[in-house]
Amino acid sequence: LGGPPARRGVCDSGSGTDMILPRSDTIRVAVRVRPLPQSEEGIIEVAGAGAIAIRKDAATGGNEFLKSQQGRVEERNFDKVFGPRASQKEVFAWCCQPLVRTAIAQGRSATVFVYGATGAGKTHTMFGGGDHKQRGLIFRAIPEVFEALASARAGAEGAAGSGAASSNSEGDAETRPEATFQVKVSFLEIYNESVRDLLQPDGGAGQCRVLEDERRGLVKVANLVEASVQSPEEAQWYLQAGMHARTVESTAANSQSSRAHAVFTLTIESVRPRPFGRGPFAARRSGEVRQLHSRISLIDLAGSERAALTQNVGSALKDGARINQSLLALANCIDALTAKGGIATPRKKPPYRDSKLTLMLKGSLTGDGLVAMIANVHPGRNHFEDSSNTLEYARRASSVRTAAAAAAAA
Repeated sequence: LGGPPARRGVCDSGSGTDMILPRSDTIRVAVRVRPLPQSEEGIIEVAGAGAIAIRKDAATGGNEFLKSQQGRVEERNFDKVFGPRASQKEVFAWCCQPLVRTAIAQGRSATVFVYGATGAGKTHTMFGGGDHKQRGLIFRAIPEVFEALASARAGAEGAAGSGAASSNSEGDAETRPEATFQVKVSFLEIYNESVRDLLQPDGGAGQCRVLEDERRGLVKVANLVEASVQSPEEAQWYLQAGMHARTVESTAANSQSSRAHAVFTLTIESVRPRPFGRGPFAARRSGEVRQLHSRISLIDLAGSERAALTQNVGSALKDGARINQSLLALANCIDALTAKGGIATPRKKPPYRDSKLTLMLKGSLTGDGLVAMIANVHPGRNHFEDSSNTLEYARRASSVRTAAAAAAAA
């Protein structure tokens, strides 16, 4: 792919103040229905802006008299439902753009992840494909980050100008050093519970490890490349480079099935020159002060699998079992965080250490960061079980209250 493109400035496209989300203590959950193949019968219909209906056929073979085996139509409600004709732009505008704008404006973190069975359209939602209109959420989020930073920078300069005028009127000659923002990108995948750095030729040679500092409440990945970028084009170059290194494989259910969870992260740091001190040790205080401002994590989860549908054997079958095990660990964490009977506190301690994925998501689920989940479902009759399970997974996620919110309510 050659080297990253030449760096250039970023133009601001607007303040984006109308995109700032109000404070919320729950996960923002959307459901997206992929288009139905012509050869299949549909069982899912969009019943409104936030409602979806799924039809269950009656059982046969003598069990149809049981109430649980009778045919029925179930309607479920979520924050937002996107039908098969929804564009990538529409999904981004609701699921991702407001979170990016809010996170950068308020100095918070944001996490957007897609969940669903293999072949439900998760990778298309996150990465897209084809022409410019089909760009996925990650490709759209990158320029949005730089535009939001330009807005934040413009706002800070305006505040600094008015502050300086006030200080001068009071006779205070000292001014605080101006801060700048630096953007870093990283791209990794979790394959069979091993972390691979997609920005290193050898994937990190097994040296990337998920580490937790429980005392400080931090989770980080050691030996992970974080590339400094100064333009959307430069960040997208690294994204494209990492995509070529992803682990994919053809199955009976999906010709390009992701075999690992992929995590693309944009880390924004506030960089401020260290003010000169006074006295004999003033020279030792030169340099700069760095502080985490925001972290935007965009996650394409590997799809849950049923062996009967994927027809996998051998190592591919084992890969599918490990994917399901990792997703089960996430489901258990969500289940533990789900408020029960109006109680704000979690029912039990979430098992974050059961997988690398849940340990990495711990900060998103326990802090005051913004979280959005997009549940992708296949509307075909043969996919009822997977789609029903995905909708149930999303329903439980919509009931999760962050640990920070639960502590505030206690």
